[in-house]
Amino acid sequence: MSFRSLFRNDNETKLGLLLIRFSLAFFAAFALLLSGGYLFQDHFIKSSYMHVRDLAILTENLDMLEKSLVEQEGGQRGFSMTGESSFLSYYNRGLADYRKVSANLLKRSSLTPDFSAEVNGLLNDTEVWQNEHSRATMERSLLGETIDRDTLQKGELAFRVLNAEFDDLLARITVKRDLERSRLMDRISMTLALTGAAALLTIGLYVFFIIKHIRRLIHPLAELDQAISAYEGSLEDSVKSNYTTSGELGRLVQAFHRMGEDLRRESGQLEDTYKMINALNQAGSVQDVYRQTLLHMRNLVQCDKVSIVMQNADRRFFSKAVSQGERLSLKEALLDSERDELRSMIQGGKSLLYDNWEIEHPSGGLSERVYRDGMRSSVHLLLKKDHRVIGILNLYSSRPYFFTSVKKQRLEKLVPLIATAIDNALQTSRIQSLAMRDGLTGLWNRRHFDEAFVRLTEEARANEGAVRPLSLILLDVDRFKLFNDTRGHQEGDAVLRHIALLLQAYCRFGDLPVRFGGEEFAVLLPNTPLEEAAEVANRLRKLIEFDSPSPDYRVTASFGVAQLHEGQDRQELIGVADSALYRAKAAGRNRVYTENEGLNDSA
Repeated sequence: MSFRSLFRNDNETKLGLLLIRFSLAFFAAFALLLSGGYLFQDHFIKSSYMHVRDLAILTENLDMLEKSLVEQEGGQRGFSMTGESSFLSYYNRGLADYRKVSANLLKRSSLTPDFSAEVNGLLNDTEVWQNEHSRATMERSLLGETIDRDTLQKGELAFRVLNAEFDDLLARITVKRDLERSRLMDRISMTLALTGAAALLTIGLYVFFIIKHIRRLIHPLAELDQAISAYEGSLEDSVKSNYTTSGELGRLVQAFHRMGEDLRRESGQLEDTYKMINALNQAGSVQDVYRQTLLHMRNLVQCDKVSIVMQNADRRFFSKAVSQGERLSLKEALLDSERDELRSMIQGGKSLLYDNWEIEHPSGGLSERVYRDGMRSSVHLLLKKDHRVIGILNLYSSRPYFFTSVKKQRLEKLVPLIATAIDNALQTSRIQSLAMRDGLTGLWNRRHFDEAFVRLTEEARANEGAVRPLSLILLDVDRFKLFNDTRGHQEGDAVLRHIALLLQAYCRFGDLPVRFGGEEFAVLLPNTPLEEAAEVANRLRKLIEFDSPSPDYRVTASFGVAQLHEGQDRQELIGVADSALYRAKAAGRNRVYTENEGLNDSA
């Protein structure tokens, strides 16, 4: 049979040829549909995504620029007020960062034309502030001149105005970026919906055509039935037929059955895929994205176990979500024993397939436990966002060779959608975390303190009932009400901000400084016994006493320190630390009292 004969219609009973011609037309139309969908997506989505990315980079550079100015201002002010050379390092580092970031902003200004003029104006304002205040004041200080208070206040006022410009520009950029991101998501949803609808319509037309022409099999099937009946009855006047169930007609009927099953399966998978995409787009949190990914992937692939592994900021691997059988767990679990295997997989940049675990399977303690649970085939897909690996999606089956290279390739096409959903949810979570900050000092607020306390308490008691040391420091500014009454609330706010900066700068890594309320602050110290916490508190007390925000007065604070004991709850620990704080105040203020000190004092 030649290729030309496929397009001839000499015999209407040649249903196979008709199906071949229609199949060729169907696949051509389907290829055009996919190509059109790809070009549509590339044109309308790629430009929006690049714009969102450029706005995000602009926001990051502006934050870095503002931070460099803060370091310059802090270093210049500290050196002008105290003369200590240690402040010069802050000033020089801030100046170097400023030059680097400002040059980068000028270089990338063409990528964000909506804000290029405003960014250039802001850079001009920063240059004016540096020339008129920061550099001039620093040069006078280096020459040994005494900087009067009016000059410092003028510089501080100009710096606040500059900060206001930064905040206003960042707010407008954030609004623009959120708007562009919303448009991007709408375009992605629209593109996927249109492509899916068009694909379903095309497949539907294909199925309709097949069902319509199945009726043309009735006549040859009747002839086949008569021939078989005559052959089995040994009718004398009948002519034996060469038709058999294994012949061309039988194979055609079987092929129709298989084709119908394939079409239903493909249609179901396409519908399940669309449901998963829709669920991911509507997910409201990272945990919700994990949950929807696990549930829909198990339904789509029909495997026995699905898990998601993520790498935290400290580069440690954690299992974030697991679905197996009827169990769905979103409890985070550290994967120390798997880190070498996972890190080498990330560095390789490729997804992995283990079709038969009896021959080869991943190394590590978790993999051995999964092997003992009966898993015999797996695929491990890298979740990438902008060439950056954000996690790993693991699928397991109890049947060897359940996962094949073809299945792996199909699943890899869904990975970008899952990675985008997780990354967007993480970005949203970071934005929501800003609500946990105190507006005046920039420290974590009481709400974040309560949530962190619950988490740290659970971690402290997670070691088979034994309580790991968790300490709490409460500190209160001495005679703050009198200070506000005599010097004004504005100066009082400056004192609170100054203490917050000291806590952020000098608390140890892992400690959690919080503005507890009013003039009261708190520091949570994980894995820290009472004696060590008291040493930290005493160091902070000396810093507050000898690093006053103004030479016109001295600020002191009283401290109460307590350690979490077995059987204690949050309020009890806070009460113990608060009692120690008030004993410190009663004993004369500007001192540190632990939970055991001063209990018998008459005061």
